[in-house]
Amino acid sequence: QMPQAQSGGGVSKLSGMAMSIFLALGIVAFAPLLGQIPVVSLAGVMLLVCQSTFSWGSLRLVGKIPNLDAFVIALVTYVTIKDDLAKAVLIGTITSALGFAWKQSTKISTTLSQTKLNPPSGPTLPNVKTYNINGPLFFGSTQSFSQLFRVKEDPDDVVIDFTQSRVYDHSALEAINSICDRYGSIGKRVYLRRLSSECAKLLAKIHKGGLPPYEVIEVSPSDPVYDVADDE
Repeated sequence: QMPQAQSGGGVSKLSGMAMSIFLALGIVAFAPLLGQIPVVSLAGVMLLVCQSTFSWGSLRLVGKIPNLDAFVIALVTYVTIKDDLAKAVLIGTITSALGFAWKQSTKISTTLSQTKLNPPSGPTLPNVKTYNINGPLFFGSTQSFSQLFRVKEDPDDVVIDFTQSRVYDHSALEAINSICDRYGSIGKRVYLRRLSSECAKLLAKIHKGGLPPYEVIEVSPSDPVYDVADDE
């Protein structure tokens, strides 16, 4: 209501508060009188309020803002007009959350390099193919994550480095375990680097059937500690 307060001469935050208080008192104290006002008149007042409240300059941003944001604005406007503001806010929030998850899922990628590896067991390996993962790993990016690897073409020892990535949920742990199992099924071994200690513990719980086809090395102390919902 600040635009209306300013148009009436209000210049401080108190003007907006005073306007809200007097409006509420007027609705409560004069409810019977307001009930005599035709609905058409109230509709006209609301149209004038919308006309003076809406920031018409924001229309210039159409085409400059992301397509998802423009879609959410249009969707919320349509639902508000068709139904009510409460439904519009709920639908807009859900749409924005899904859009954010989709955008984040497309950001995961990898770069390849060769690195020297000192495994906990066995000799030092001078040049090991390394997948450097970039971007968040969560339920929305697990499919893209699985498509980053060339299991059949890779050598017998492979490093997956999570220095530039973070594992956020149980689906991400399942994706890591699944890709390691794919390597293990053809006799290859995977070394996981820069995973948190909590991730290592949860991966050990997830894997079944004996020794997993991977080892966790060089745990990063800066990795977050978090819990994942588990049946156990």
